[in-house]
Amino acid sequence: MKKYSILNDLKPADVVLILLIILAIFLSARYYLNNKPHSQVYIYKDNQLFGVYSLEQDKVIKIDEHNTVEIKNGKVRMKFADCPDKRCVKQGFTKSMPIICLPNKLVIEIQDNGKQKKLILQ
Repeated sequence: MKKYSILNDLKPADVVLILLIILAIFLSARYYLNNKPHSQVYIYKDNQLFGVYSLEQDKVIKIDEHNTVEIKNGKVRMKFADCPDKRCVKQGFTKSMPIICLPNKLVIEIQDNGKQKKLILQ
């Protein structure tokens, strides 16, 4: 008895199509890995831009005597706040959600490649 093989049924056009699909997958993966989004941390104090920091560089930022922000391992957190409930400190590290401290009027946003997402507080 003869064994059946799918390779016997492949035509040259099928081989070309398979190679094009493999090439497209390889090029897409290479493009994606080389173009990682560079996230930045925007810190607003009293509705004024306090500073812009890279999420890729570990740093501790002392805003004032009331707030300290920490950037570590591609994430950001409120390290210290003297507000009564400390919800901003309890939120912990994040790389996508904003951190808001209402009593101290502080907002921390994370944005990719400078794409503006306006967060409005009233």
